[in-house]
Amino acid sequence: MMAVFAIVLDFFVVNVALPSVQADLHASSAATEWIVAGYGLAFAVLIITGGRLGDRFGRRRVFRAGLALFVLTSALCGLATSPEVLVAARFAQGAGAALISPNVLAIIGVAVAGQARVRAITIHGMVMGLAAAGGQLVGGLIIAADPLGLGWRAIFLINIPIGLIALAWSRRQIAESRAPEAGRLDVRGVTLVTLGLTALVLPLVEGSAQHWPPWTWQAWLRRR
Repeated sequence: MMAVFAIVLDFFVVNVALPSVQADLHASSAATEWIVAGYGLAFAVLIITGGRLGDRFGRRRVFRAGLALFVLTSALCGLATSPEVLVAARFAQGAGAALISPNVLAIIGVAVAGQARVRAITIHGMVMGLAAAGGQLVGGLIIAADPLGLGWRAIFLINIPIGLIALAWSRRQIAESRAPEAGRLDVRGVTLVTLGLTALVLPLVEGSAQHWPPWTWQAWLRRR
């Protein structure tokens, strides 16, 4: 559940750090919006594919791959020296989260049954709720504490020990499982969803910074 807490927390915790990030990296308003939106966009686009990959190649394997990617990209976020690097790392971090999230529920469904499954899913929902509700509070506390003088970078670097503990734990405690009849990967669907969501998000993020040029309105009209 530590991994679940971290991936939900990272969507909300960064909001508190945006003023510090903007000042430190001299980021534009559009870049700071992409720091938030990029994570959510990658997560939304790839979450179904993450579950399908787990069904085909092994849920524990894909979960651990996503966790390793999440740890690596959290380090890249924490060490970013420019807005572009941070935005790219946030997209990749969202992709790692999309590999983790659906496979957690799939692993619960296979590993436990009956009332134990109900309790596990209830705990999963509570963890997600707490992470969402407390994300900005946790972010504020971390920045206020300023561990090791890291400032805003600490909100990303704290994921590294959490992720490494989860990786070590999952290797021994999670049994591998696959779907008996895993469906094929829907590459066309992923492409269409990516284009569609990007067409919705891009005008919102870039429109204000570019004083709402005609292409932003055209993109919205086409979607409607």
